[in-house]
Amino acid sequence: METSHGICRIAVALGETHSRTLLEQVEHWQGYLALVNMILFCTGIPGHYPVNETTSSLTLTFWYTLQDDILSFEEDKQVVYLQVYRPVYFQLVDVLLHKAHFPSEQDYTSWSSDDKEQFRIYRVDISDTLMYVYEILGAELLSKLYDRLGRLLMDTERPAAWQDTEALLFGFQAIAETIDVNYSDVIPGLIGLIPRISISNIQLADTVMYTIGSLAEWLADHPMMLGNVLPMVLQGLVKAELSVSSVSTLKRICRECRHDLAPYTHDIMTVSQVSVTIRFTNSQCMWLMQGLGFLLSALPMEEILGSLTTLITPHIQRLDTLAHQEPSPTAKLSIIHILGMLSSLFTTLDISRQDEGSEGTTPAQARPNPVVVVLQQVFTLIQTILSKWLSDSEVVEAVCGVFERSVKTLLNDFAPMVQQLSEMLGQIYSAFPQASALDLTRQVLFCLNRHCPVLLAQWLKEGLHVPGFPSAQVSMEQKDTFSQQLLREQTNKRRVKEIVKEFSLLCRGLQGTTGYSADY
Repeated sequence: METSHGICRIAVALGETHSRTLLEQVEHWQGYLALVNMILFCTGIPGHYPVNETTSSLTLTFWYTLQDDILSFEEDKQVVYLQVYRPVYFQLVDVLLHKAHFPSEQDYTSWSSDDKEQFRIYRVDISDTLMYVYEILGAELLSKLYDRLGRLLMDTERPAAWQDTEALLFGFQAIAETIDVNYSDVIPGLIGLIPRISISNIQLADTVMYTIGSLAEWLADHPMMLGNVLPMVLQGLVKAELSVSSVSTLKRICRECRHDLAPYTHDIMTVSQVSVTIRFTNSQCMWLMQGLGFLLSALPMEEILGSLTTLITPHIQRLDTLAHQEPSPTAKLSIIHILGMLSSLFTTLDISRQDEGSEGTTPAQARPNPVVVVLQQVFTLIQTILSKWLSDSEVVEAVCGVFERSVKTLLNDFAPMVQQLSEMLGQIYSAFPQASALDLTRQVLFCLNRHCPVLLAQWLKEGLHVPGFPSAQVSMEQKDTFSQQLLREQTNKRRVKEIVKEFSLLCRGLQGTTGYSADY
């Protein structure tokens, strides 16, 4: 193995360093082609990476170099070189897909976690290479992959090994992730083939999910095909071992296809509500809630609030129970988790485009925003949580995150909440001396100033003129200076941070670094 490894390194070094020079030696084209084929053999060296061999990964960058050099020539020369090397690149695709094959389940189980991680990274490198060579092979590559997959799945007499099916889907996914396949004539056939796949293990199921996700934009242009694949995604959603791939795919579909998901909304909401409570990690719950935010935002206005209430009521009830418990590490984690889910949901639940193309309906601006209605309903509960956890920066951060995300999404629709939120920020300011809390309030103040400046200015004028608020340590003149400096900065986050920090020092009886008596 060491000998072949050394020979491969020499061949790759020669090919990469002198690729263009060797291409230009037209009279010796057969000699360079022999070198390229030697490197191709090294790419496809027998055995599974990294358990049986570690040589093949050395060759991948060579294929980028050769392709770049070929495409750097004038068009007439490109035609000549492509006649010679396009067949080599098609062979390369076959080799790469073979190297991407998973081993048998028995062998894979025996691999160490480090081996599995190296193999995962190796497959990512292969995926990048496949995406890159699409430039030189074009639509013919997708056609060949589709033909092979079709033959595998339609051959009922000799069922294919799952690894063969997975590798071909892996190839499709690698290309569809980064290349616009909306005009490919094979994608409808691929969508039709996917339900025929007999999912027999996790690796194949994951790749099926990711392949569907990579085609979300295509599905948005062809919504009649959603019924072919969405049931598979929802089936994956209730399986803990497929949680990452199924949640990721559902989020992408909800984002890209939300205006065509009305027939599936009930099923998506039902399965999601069951799954989110018992099966997912924290990050997966956040992804799912973001996906549901996209989904809800496309519903008719009169249906959004009811669906939103149904979705979050169990979590609000749980939050209420936690708010009345004595503080504990377990309660803290649960509170942060639920607040994080609300933040994720409100990040994507945007009804600002509801009026586009609608006639004869009440404008969205004339109706209360569903997110604002919910925030107003739970505001007292959030204040209760703050009163118990005000000294904990992580809980305060989670609370501020709910409102920061909401302001960014709601923009002017957040207006009814500005006064309540500003008073809450003042509560955090007076009681929380740590610098981290100041950073949290800075984020929310920046969002308010950018999206609701008139209302923020009004509250600052009224709220800061209350004697002793937010601190008896600051004078009225210093509070006026703070307001004017803050309201001036609607785009410079760094400057807002400095202004808030300076004011916080004064609130705590400490002199700031620049002082508020300076000219501004």
